[in-house]
Amino acid sequence: MKTAYQANEGILPPELNDEIAAFCSGESLCHLALANKEFQAHAEKLLYARVAVRTYHEWEIGAFETLATNATKAGYVKFLSLEFYREKRPTDSAIVEKLLTAGPALTNLRDFRIRLRKDLRNHVGDLDGMLSAGHFHLNTLFADNYFDFNMILEGQNDLTVIGIFQVSNGDAPSSLLKSVEGRSLLTVGLTRETYLPVYNNIDMVPELLSLEQAQKFDVILGQAFEDDAMLAVSTNAESVSCAFVYLQNVPSKEIFEAFIAAASRIFVSLCELTMRLGCIGDTLEEWRKAPVSWPKTISKLGIWDWSSGDLRSSKLKFTGSPDEFAKSIHKLL
Repeated sequence: MKTAYQANEGILPPELNDEIAAFCSGESLCHLALANKEFQAHAEKLLYARVAVRTYHEWEIGAFETLATNATKAGYVKFLSLEFYREKRPTDSAIVEKLLTAGPALTNLRDFRIRLRKDLRNHVGDLDGMLSAGHFHLNTLFADNYFDFNMILEGQNDLTVIGIFQVSNGDAPSSLLKSVEGRSLLTVGLTRETYLPVYNNIDMVPELLSLEQAQKFDVILGQAFEDDAMLAVSTNAESVSCAFVYLQNVPSKEIFEAFIAAASRIFVSLCELTMRLGCIGDTLEEWRKAPVSWPKTISKLGIWDWSSGDLRSSKLKFTGSPDEFAKSIHKLL
């Protein structure tokens, strides 16, 4: 004899079942998955679409066991975030191994975020290989600065947003200038200089942006920040007070103006801006002819003569307010 649940299977069209599942909260989806096989499939697609694991929540760790052993559920994942607790745990390496095992089945993964501790860096090579193997096509990647982003980019043609955690010496984003050609990429380096769990410094490379990305920089990056599932260190645009901008060549006037305007909209607390200019003479000449509308919140502007990959050769040319810069720009040429 069929149960009431079994008798109801297949009565509603799949599209309607999808709509029903979409209205359910996470807890309700868990209950819905127990109703029957059809609702289970609809519920699990939503339950596994977003997987965020913090290793200090032991009950969340089992998600990687599921992904490693169930290719169907792994195929549902679109957003995956993995954050390791600051203290070592016996299961940490096993979690990375399960992630690597699940990698080939994560075919719909579009947004991946991972923060490793230094003692787990021995797994980076394997993770670089997984990320560049072409199992999935990412739009967004947030990872530690010791990942091989150039290698990853070779296997990720759809990648448009890269966030690099704890940039050292401010050179991680700019290093991409050497190898990224013909790619439009929104790249930010995230650094914190306080004990608070917030990244308050940001490094940006507007030279890699397309005009559309520059115009929508605040929207694209804002969405990436809103989607962040990590807790130990957060990426909050309103907390950014210092920014470093790297330009290897003379920037496109249209793209740079759009970028600065969008940066003003998203970084509302930005008070200090440092510009590292590769072609400083030509860039300053362009800015003399057509002055830049700097964010109104900026109280300190720094201009450096800079060479990508050689921070020791950088020389400070100006520091002061944007108004003081406009008055003295002719002296810097």
